[in-house]
Amino acid sequence: MLSVRVERVGNTAVLHCAGQIVVGERLSALRDTVLCELDKHTIFLDLSRVDRIDAGGLGLLVFLRTSVNGLGTALKLLSPSAQVREVLKLTKLDSVFKICPAADIDSELLHSAGEPYEASA
Repeated sequence: MLSVRVERVGNTAVLHCAGQIVVGERLSALRDTVLCELDKHTIFLDLSRVDRIDAGGLGLLVFLRTSVNGLGTALKLLSPSAQVREVLKLTKLDSVFKICPAADIDSELLHSAGEPYEASA
């Protein structure tokens, strides 16, 4: 199962993902959640709590990167878990995506005072 919590600060959205990014209905929900943030300058996918990703999940990430970049929005992967990082490395997708450590995001963004919008994907 995959859950996604969306946090918006200014022109940036952080999608905190937890669980598995694998083939199934949840992939389309993640896709829709990302595409709803196209008005943002940057979208971070926080993958620190994703314990598994399969070929379908990788395909979705590539699709999302292509889609949002074509519309002027940057898609960045935030702190992928060891398992996700290994799959990205094996598939050489680590050279395609901008991968950022959590320290790269201003603490104000990650700990904003407002209540974040939450969506389940």
